[in-house]
Amino acid sequence: MDLNRHTAVIIPAYKPDDRLPPYVAALKEAGVGKIVIVDDGSGEAFTPLFGSIPQDEVVHIISYQPNGGKGVALKRGMQYLLDECPEIQQVITADSDGQHTVTDVLRMADSLREDDSGLLLGSRDFDQPDVPFKSRNGNKITSTVFKLLYGVWVSDTQTGLRGFSTKLLPTMIAVKGDRYEYEMNMLIECAHQRLPMRPLPIETVYENNNEGSHFRAVRDSVRIYSVILAGFFKFISASLISFLLDYGLYLLFNALLKNVPGLSEEVRVLFLRFVPHITIATVGARLLSGIFNFTVNRKFVFGDKGKISRSFPRYLVVFFMNMILSAALTSGLHLWLGWSENLVKIPVDILLFCMSYKLQQSWVFAPEKEKTTDA
Repeated sequence: MDLNRHTAVIIPAYKPDDRLPPYVAALKEAGVGKIVIVDDGSGEAFTPLFGSIPQDEVVHIISYQPNGGKGVALKRGMQYLLDECPEIQQVITADSDGQHTVTDVLRMADSLREDDSGLLLGSRDFDQPDVPFKSRNGNKITSTVFKLLYGVWVSDTQTGLRGFSTKLLPTMIAVKGDRYEYEMNMLIECAHQRLPMRPLPIETVYENNNEGSHFRAVRDSVRIYSVILAGFFKFISASLISFLLDYGLYLLFNALLKNVPGLSEEVRVLFLRFVPHITIATVGARLLSGIFNFTVNRKFVFGDKGKISRSFPRYLVVFFMNMILSAALTSGLHLWLGWSENLVKIPVDILLFCMSYKLQQSWVFAPEKEKTTDA
């Protein structure tokens, strides 16, 4: 039991049922060092229930009004640990609805003692027959979308059983979100910072078809998916504006250069074929729109806080690669298939857009991994 004295469990609770007091007692009996229960504005009707849980050096209850949401409750608990519990080394969050067994909490604590890097996620088996349909399919769809957009497979994106080192408390407290979207923002932040997200298989418990959950399918799903897609929509918006700027400048430059003597004759470089006025118009337009795109993506899309000396050279690699491919493919399709040099540029740049997004997300603006040294 002494092994768990440096472990804290945060339990956000909104209008919990009578399973909460014995659950807290079992965690305390198992030797958990600190149990922080956050009464997230449950109301006066639940005062007797929370009052039945003895508070001492292990158990602490935070109460406030009105209801703020699961994200608020988790961050209130984390802030308490950061301010008042310097002896705690690892933090575990658990739901109050009976889904997370004491055994799994202790297994998570054991795993964190062996490796406290990144975020440890209690992963449920959604292929079991007793799992509700909406939970099984909702999680699989969300995991797939998350993988496509952030490049990381998380088998259980909505698990409330999570563990991490107290070293990450400032990071987790800074994550945006007041309600269920907070937990998705936590995953996105870990993906952005390249913090490992490791699954820990846990027991899948759905009592009464998960009726104790306060998750509202439509409202909270909209919150969660708006968070997942927000970054991609920002990238699309920035890229669309940059594309319109690029295309407008390209049409202007191409119209000005098209009738200049000598700029309409084909030029071959190795196996590539270029039309000078198309190439010059493409390069000039891309240079100006590229400066705009880098600034917007760095500040507003990916929120890169690293040194510009690291991200800008990488951006230039992607930038020049896209520019060369755009000029070569536009010129080649115009010469080989006779397509309009103005219209063919649109599908070419759409293809390059998809490639650019993945490269900027995973390489250009990816946070630098922290260097670790052995003690």
